Amino acid sequence: MDIFRKPKEKIALWLLKRKQRNVQRDKTVHNFDTASRVGVIFSLEEEESFDRTNQFLNYLAGQKIKVYALGYIPTRDIPPNLAPNSKINLFTRKDLNWYYLPTHNLVQQFIEQDFDILIDLSAQKWLPLKFVNNLSRAKFKVGKESNNGRDYDLMIRLTEEQSLQYLIDQIKYYLSRINKSQ
Repeated sequence: MDIFRKPKEKIALWLLKRKQRNVQRDKTVHNFDTASRVGVIFSLEEEESFDRTNQFLNYLAGQKIKVYALGYIPTRDIPPNLAPNSKINLFTRKDLNWYYLPTHNLVQQFIEQDFDILIDLSAQKWLPLKFVNNLSRAKFKVGKESNNGRDYDLMIRLTEEQSLQYLIDQIKYYLSRINKSQ
C-alpha cells in the first residue's frame, strides 16, 4: 500500500488546477451531425470495457466521424489480449509520473488534438484520465456525472447498478438529439 497516495493525489490535483488555467476552449455544443472529430477516453478495468468501447468507436466511425481513442489501464503492463490497434492508443501505470499524471507522448498528442467532442467512458474517475479531460481543448465534453460540475459540458447521471453499456446508450441518445436544427 502506498502511504504517500493521498498527498501525491493532492499535489497532482493542485498541479492540474494550475495547468488548467492556461487551457483556452471554444465551447460549442456539438452532436453526431455537427461533429467531425471525436476523442474518446476510457479506462480498462475489465475486458468487457474494451469490447464495449470498441463497439462504440465502430458506431462513431459509422456516423462518418473521425475517431481517436485513448485508454488507461490501471496496471503496469498492457495485457497481451488487449494489444492496441490503429484507432486505440493505450497507456498504463508505468506511463505516469510520481504524482499519477501521464507522461507518455501519446497522451500529450491526444490532449493537443482539436476535438469537436470529447467523450469520457470511464466508470471510475481515474486521475490520469481527469488530467486528459481537463487539459483537453475539446469544444464539447461529455461524461459521467461527477462531484465537480466543471469537468463536462454534458453529464450523464448513473447509479451504481448501471453499466458502461447504459452510459454509452445515453450518450448515443443525447448526442443524436441535442442541438438539432429542425
